[in-house]
Amino acid sequence: MPIDDWMPTLKINMEAIAGITGGAGQVHKYDELPATIIVFPTMLMVPTGGDQEYSLGGPAIAHHVVQLTLYVANQVLPEAYAVAVPFIELVRNALAADIQLGANCEYCLPVTAPSPFYEGPGAIEYGDKTHLGIIFRVLVKENESGTFAVAA
Repeated sequence: MPIDDWMPTLKINMEAIAGITGGAGQVHKYDELPATIIVFPTMLMVPTGGDQEYSLGGPAIAHHVVQLTLYVANQVLPEAYAVAVPFIELVRNALAADIQLGANCEYCLPVTAPSPFYEGPGAIEYGDKTHLGIIFRVLVKENESGTFAVAA
């Protein structure tokens, strides 16, 4: 399955988090990135790496690392930390509630050590602006057997 088979479900799951889109917040995937962030909170979802395994007659497995960057405030302000920290639990819970992303992948789980599941809250740049936010990283495993041809 290509990324576009499961990424829309991941976006829907993140949009369901109270406080992200319940107010004025937004979630954007890699093909919808805004030129600038003017609405807070805003989450941007971008694949940042991965690997592929396939062979003649064998399974075709893909692993994707996806970065979910949550911009909570347009400045690094002390009071914004109190708004940001609860999102760590909320994002974790939203991921745990649908680890197969609607049966579109084998799993979508937080990355494990040595990489941290989240970084922040802290200063994160987007364009020429510095915002307060949190970076989350998840690993998506998908079985792509039968979706493309492997030839000798």
